[in-house]
Amino acid sequence: MDARHQLALDAAGLSGRPARVQDAAGGGSALLVDVSREEMLDAWAAARAAVDRTGRWPLLCSWHSAHDGDLFSRFYFDEGSKGADSSPAAVLARADTIDVDARLAEEAAQWFRAADDEAGPEREATLAFYGDAPPEEEIRAAAAGAPFGADRYLFDWERAREPLREPYQTVQDWFGSTEEAAALVLLPAAEPWAAYAYVDALHDACGYGQDLLVAAARRWYERYGAEPVAALDVMTWLTVARPPADPDDAWRLAFEHHVLAEATCRVPGVPLRQHARLLPHMNRWVLFSRP
Repeated sequence: MDARHQLALDAAGLSGRPARVQDAAGGGSALLVDVSREEMLDAWAAARAAVDRTGRWPLLCSWHSAHDGDLFSRFYFDEGSKGADSSPAAVLARADTIDVDARLAEEAAQWFRAADDEAGPEREATLAFYGDAPPEEEIRAAAAGAPFGADRYLFDWERAREPLREPYQTVQDWFGSTEEAAALVLLPAAEPWAAYAYVDALHDACGYGQDLLVAAARRWYERYGAEPVAALDVMTWLTVARPPADPDDAWRLAFEHHVLAEATCRVPGVPLRQHARLLPHMNRWVLFSRP
């Protein structure tokens, strides 16, 4: 470890701790320090406060990935790159050229269908939460028009009413929760969104490409002050400075989360409209994606 590395560790509040230097897939050298479950978020916050001095974005990662040599593996990046260069620099370069909205629309059209057979179950869900619901034929007409049509229609209908029950439990409750220690990684890049060009965070990115995730994360940073905190194999945590205030903006953001990390809503059985209603009140996100 050279003097520059030690200066970065000192600035990040990691003086005197055992640290390792690891090649970050040819994109520079990363610094890795083990942290306990109890201290990981405080350690991340201290390193985040020092980014202007270190030039390194901090990211909490799986302890096992950090120790078995897989942390910067290009295996899933090769899948997502579809034969193109999968190095961090190449992923970042492609992300700069992406039309995020167009790519998200393509992914939604490919993987999510309009489904008028969802009208009945969706109406029942609304009825259970609100004690009332629009006629099934109205929901069916909305559902037939586009993917998530029923959810969008009911999102507008429900937001003018007060629910009778508490909202669903979601994977958002997992923020800060892990069963093991982690590694705090100081990446060789200062930009928050660049984290997703170095470390695999969401399994779904194998299909749509990590360059799209990087581009979306950059937009989330610009719009909402969303910053990656952790990439833990099949989920990522982000802290959010400016949650969406406008309902239409919240809906759009929920749609982006669902397309890029579909298990975020699917695994806990949370309707997309419920996720959209929660987003204006959340300063932390968990996006979940697994095989």
